[in-house]
Amino acid sequence: MELTGKAQEGTWVAGVRNVLATPLAGVATVLYAIWQLVTEQQFFLRTFFFERMGKRGVATLPLGYGNVLALKSIMLCQHLSHNPDLLGEARRRTEQRILQRLQNYGVPCRKVLSISEYQPGEIEPDRFYREHVKLSVPCVLRGFAGHASTDWTLARLAERFPDTVVQALDKRSKKMINAKLHQIAEDRRRDFIPQQLLLDQNPAFYKYFSIPRSHAYFPVMGRPSKPVLSYLILGLGAGLNANYHCEEGPNWYLAVSGSKCWTLIESEYSWLLYPAALGNGMRRFAGFSADDQGEPKDRDTFPLVEYAPRYEFDLHPGDVLFFPAWMWHKTINLNEEGLGITCRYTAPTKMSNRYFRGLQLLSGGFWKSCVEVISCSIRGNMGDLAADTDHNEQETGLY
Repeated sequence: MELTGKAQEGTWVAGVRNVLATPLAGVATVLYAIWQLVTEQQFFLRTFFFERMGKRGVATLPLGYGNVLALKSIMLCQHLSHNPDLLGEARRRTEQRILQRLQNYGVPCRKVLSISEYQPGEIEPDRFYREHVKLSVPCVLRGFAGHASTDWTLARLAERFPDTVVQALDKRSKKMINAKLHQIAEDRRRDFIPQQLLLDQNPAFYKYFSIPRSHAYFPVMGRPSKPVLSYLILGLGAGLNANYHCEEGPNWYLAVSGSKCWTLIESEYSWLLYPAALGNGMRRFAGFSADDQGEPKDRDTFPLVEYAPRYEFDLHPGDVLFFPAWMWHKTINLNEEGLGITCRYTAPTKMSNRYFRGLQLLSGGFWKSCVEVISCSIRGNMGDLAADTDHNEQETGLY
């Protein structure tokens, strides 16, 4: 009788949460947007009239204040009009002026920066948070997962979790679809280009990949926090795995299988990557077609990329990479398989790209996505997002 009463109470509480989830998520999203508008954006005045994109401590390049202001205005018009070609000629002229300035100042091409690396046990979670998460400084933790399991391969995962839902790009229709993990393993990129698997739909993944170990590295109010979302990235095929792009949240990436060559570029140098005015504001992509190294196919048309300082390094199974919100990155698989876990946390950090964050507030897709994620969190079922292929915005034109 007592068990029946508890079950009924649990059902009633779950019902209330389901009813209130969306309204509460809407209120939370509005409050967040107001806080952003007032404190970070300062009613967009700081966003549009300051040359620096975000955090201090990153060396600036002589792009020219007027040029940056012009690019911000042009991209705003493209974003609001949903027409990435609007004012295209004006944007090209501005980018040409920036190129001339970089050449006149003798700025070196393809300058490689040094990224902090730590061996196992060399950095504690509190120091990691103070020096890297809070200050938005990337770093690599070598061998974080110890000896990465030999079972961390697509074939073995498909045996263990065959019916787990995966988001993939259907080559035939050029649409994002949902498929089963065993289908992806059997297909081997014949008809599908696998993208990612939402781990929150299957709690067994948390234990399998020891994700709770990372919680202490992202404290909120002094206590360990869980990631808002976590994914298994399904990178198959040697060569370019992802062209230059950036996302709105800090990333904790655990290399699972295979090795990857990573390139990171600070958000301060966003204008050198020709950011596309497309999408719902949750991600930004470089606005050029890439060659097999992720660089512009037509380098004469997109010469600014060469002037962007970058971090370059390899990650191997068991290594962890942390990089802040809006940091541009591309990856090249050094093996036929390159799987990795990416976790998105909300621990307080320095603003890394105020302008891109400002464009978010002017994106209907951002509001929709926020409500979806928060309402799923309130209901206690983040796995609901697995069925929403729109949530995983992709630049399908790359494939």
